[in-house]
Amino acid sequence: MVEQGFPPVTLIIPNYNGAHLLRRNLPFVMAAAAAYPGACPIVVVDDGSGDGSAEMLRGEFPSIRVVAHKANRGFAEAIRSGVDAAESEFLIFLNSDVRPREDFIAPLIRHLARADVFSVSPLVLDEDGRVNPVSWRCFRIRRGRLRSVRWRFDDLNPEVPTESLFASGGSVALRKSMFEALGGFLPLYKPFYSEDFDLGLRAWKRGWRTLLEPASRVMHERKGSISENVAARRVGKTRVRNRFLLEWTHMPGRDLALYLMPGYLLQLIGRLARLDLLYVEGFLAALRRLPEALRVRAEIRRHQVLDFWRIVDSVEQSFKSRI
Repeated sequence: MVEQGFPPVTLIIPNYNGAHLLRRNLPFVMAAAAAYPGACPIVVVDDGSGDGSAEMLRGEFPSIRVVAHKANRGFAEAIRSGVDAAESEFLIFLNSDVRPREDFIAPLIRHLARADVFSVSPLVLDEDGRVNPVSWRCFRIRRGRLRSVRWRFDDLNPEVPTESLFASGGSVALRKSMFEALGGFLPLYKPFYSEDFDLGLRAWKRGWRTLLEPASRVMHERKGSISENVAARRVGKTRVRNRFLLEWTHMPGRDLALYLMPGYLLQLIGRLARLDLLYVEGFLAALRRLPEALRVRAEIRRHQVLDFWRIVDSVEQSFKSRI
């Protein structure tokens, strides 16, 4: 039981052509695992890398378990393989470009003792030590789009956790049983981006909360494996496409009709006027996945106990109560 001490935790790291990142950051991950009082194995899922990552791991980090895909399958399936390999109920996902502090594990795991907590985010720092906005997430509709609520770390009590809309998939602790009940990261967003936002919303809609724990801290490098391995245009198009899919999957129908769809039209006109075809291509790519998004939307509604704006209000009130 969690209350009796420090439960086993499995650290899962997806990797694609990130041998240099693993060499740089794995020593910090291993130090954190060694400092944690409970069992803490590390699993690296090599997602079809062509840079010899798997061989490097087996040679230079023999204590780490390597799960290797013969071909690249994408972030969601790499995580899925890591979850399948994990024997513990409590998991931590870390990207290969994330460097945790030695004491980051225990503050995250202690919250998972509560039955209504699905995931916990550490405080994410940039390379210069500044707090990254991805640490705490909340969104409101502004200017015809769903946009992130701005915040400052100075406004948050650093000693007290607060609710968050979702945790970044690059550094999050969660329960395996809940992750599996939700079906994990959805293929709708394959190959990357917005899977973590969607997962957090699906959990919240079942009444399972996400928290930010400022006592746990990690550093995230500015340039990660996606930007190094995928063409910038594809990255941009995928980001645009998946944000549309996320909104179509989760936003209330009234808000879609009254605010977001008119906003889409205005932005499409504006982008076309500036010959910004990437945005238009992303929108058209999202339309091709609309039937799948509607199926996911219907499935979410079958299990929903909290609506979107009630969740957002709860997150904002939690943050404000800790100022």
